[in-house]
Amino acid sequence: MTRVRFPSPAPSVSLLRPTLRGAPCATFSAVSSFDRRSTSEVLDAVLAGTPEVRDALESAWDAAWNVVDPVLLELCRLRIATLLDCDEERRARTPAAVANGLDDERIARLAQWMTSPLFDDRERACLGFAEQFTLDVAALDDATVLAVRHHLGEQGLVDFVNALLVVEQRQRLRLVWQQLFGEAAA
Repeated sequence: MTRVRFPSPAPSVSLLRPTLRGAPCATFSAVSSFDRRSTSEVLDAVLAGTPEVRDALESAWDAAWNVVDPVLLELCRLRIATLLDCDEERRARTPAAVANGLDDERIARLAQWMTSPLFDDRERACLGFAEQFTLDVAALDDATVLAVRHHLGEQGLVDFVNALLVVEQRQRLRLVWQQLFGEAAA
């Protein structure tokens, strides 16, 4: 697997403010039918006025899938989508994960990842980390972190955490934007 550096941090959040200020906002009319649009389409609509922010988020997304096994990251992405109750993300499949062998049976058994024989120790360690990361990152304990490091190595742990952050935050952005713009766009 090729090592890819994550891009520099995104431009200041203040770049988003013009998109959110004032009424009527072009973003409100551009964002509609959140339940039927992919997260990428939502990003395009909400960030249409700030392409540099959109590009930075897309670069981070691409880097995440280049530094972590795509099947492993997809399992975590889907588990996060379940925990956050993000329906569109639960329905979506990342092409790289499917191309690398992720199948519907494993996806259907994802809720039983702790006990199902379809998941190996590496996946269990990473799914456990992803759950705790999503629910309460401050409660991550040494054993959870060490289990991931045992399977992925030191740099693999760093890459995994960075990729997980990108995946989780992208879903949270979608949910926040749905709250902010969903009703106004209806």
